[in-house]
Amino acid sequence: MSEHRHNLRSRKSAQALDASTPAEPAAVAVANKDKAADRHGDHDEELEFGGAVGTFAMMTGFPALFYYLYACLYFYDGKLATPKHPLELTGSGGWLEFVQTIASLVWENAMPTKRATAVYLTFVGGQFLLAFVMPGVWQKGLPLKHRNGLQLDYFCNAYAAQWATIALVGAAHYTGVFNLAEVIDLYGPLLTVASLFGFAVAAATYVTSTENHRMSGNVVYDYFMGATLNPRLGRVDIKMFFEIRVSWSILFALAMGAVAKQYQEYGYVSGNTALFAYGVGIYWNACGKGEQYIPQTWDMNYEKFGWLLSYWNVAGVPFSYAYAAIYMATHDPASYAYPKPVLSVLFVLLTAAQVIMDIAMAQKSHFKALKTGTYIKRHTFPQLPFAELDNPKTFKTQAGELLVDGCWAFLRKPNYIADWIQALIWGASAGTQSVIPFYYPLFHCTMLLHRNSRDDVKCARKYGDDWRRYKELVPYSYIPYVF
Repeated sequence: MSEHRHNLRSRKSAQALDASTPAEPAAVAVANKDKAADRHGDHDEELEFGGAVGTFAMMTGFPALFYYLYACLYFYDGKLATPKHPLELTGSGGWLEFVQTIASLVWENAMPTKRATAVYLTFVGGQFLLAFVMPGVWQKGLPLKHRNGLQLDYFCNAYAAQWATIALVGAAHYTGVFNLAEVIDLYGPLLTVASLFGFAVAAATYVTSTENHRMSGNVVYDYFMGATLNPRLGRVDIKMFFEIRVSWSILFALAMGAVAKQYQEYGYVSGNTALFAYGVGIYWNACGKGEQYIPQTWDMNYEKFGWLLSYWNVAGVPFSYAYAAIYMATHDPASYAYPKPVLSVLFVLLTAAQVIMDIAMAQKSHFKALKTGTYIKRHTFPQLPFAELDNPKTFKTQAGELLVDGCWAFLRKPNYIADWIQALIWGASAGTQSVIPFYYPLFHCTMLLHRNSRDDVKCARKYGDDWRRYKELVPYSYIPYVF
């Protein structure tokens, strides 16, 4: 049985590191060793997410939830709307009338407009163009078993593209070509355009795929999970483009849109709004500066590109993770402002959590890069201390080595707890008057716990009794001596 781990959050933060030209033989040797350990799994895969029924529910339920929360943010003062008479199905104030009211609000205010369509497609198209023209580095992916060990080439220039995006959008805002605050007013139509785009790209890649992988035979399930593994347009890998560039650049644009909106309406930017924008900005930067490690990850090598990765990255991630920004942009800053000492503590905690996650991911990525001969030096900012471990301690198993040094000597998932702390602060930046901004930390906590549990099962199968001994050596997942 093969475990299929999904990174719905799709965040790949890592410290950029030094390397020479990748050595293919080392990468092939490591991949072949892992392949031998997992050979049985590729031929015995279970349906996930409840099969066709569960995936259909997710493809309808998540968009419906996002529209409901949109209506709550914009038309119910950020409160969770409910029927006047929640125990009644029909009649005045019952559930049917309530659903019709929400549907009417969405239909009247969130349907695609020419302006929203132009803004969204121009921005995503601009990101695609930058993926072609900005400078970067070439990286090798892991050997693909279905293509006789072929290692695809990935051009990693997200870091340069990020700064180009900031310069171009900033110039457009400053010169009056495009008012960035407009994205807050266009949030509903932009959400719909993004959703349709996500569904359409998933359908296009599903229909045109010439190399179908691990198909169930059920159209609904296979559309959700995807058919193709490495869809490409020229030198741009669509899967990596969606995960690293589209999702986080849109989220940062929404965060800065809230900053612009607040400044234009109140004449200043609150500390709370600045906190959220700062958090998104340093996270986005970390994704770009460590992009050269992404081609060597499980996501690129094994995860298919379907509705899950398409819709989630172009609509789900940016528009639902931005709830705190939307709430703050549509409410008086005085209603959710924290005292300066509290804000100062939150800024410090947010920075510390990002640094810890960045270093932890860098240590593991550096360790893997040395094993596969894909170690590349990039002079990206910031270069953090302790990101590279010389001669790290490892735990040797019959299926490979496990890192037990640096952050990984204390926890099995040091990046998870640091990641979630950031999510919690993002949600808390909007104060406590609305629970909607806390959707993201709640959702992310659920996903991290679920993924940790699935990873434990997968590693127990792969490493056997060695995994038990490793857990005795590193007994905690999230908090030392606690959990």
